[in-house]
Amino acid sequence: MTDNDLTIKVLQGIREDLQQSNRDNAARFEQVTATINERFAHVNQRFEVVESVLREMSEQMVMQSRGIKVAIEARTNIEKRVDDHERRIAELEQREH
Repeated sequence: MTDNDLTIKVLQGIREDLQQSNRDNAARFEQVTATINERFAHVNQRFEVVESVLREMSEQMVMQSRGIKVAIEARTNIEKRVDDHERRIAELEQREH
């Protein structure tokens, strides 16, 4: 075997090793990509659940704040009426004495 033949065989072996390494790396990359995609899909599902819960809570908080506003306004009106009644009762009591 000549030096040229030996060099060609070594280079062919290196080429075959590189091709096999590339195939192995491509397979690993596909596995990693599939795993990452599955994890992202799972994370996206979890975020969708969190988002829907937050939206529901937000709607409930809006309803509660409206209810509190109505209650405060009603209390203010009731306090004015009570103050008026107390004033009128005090006037009546003063007339009797």
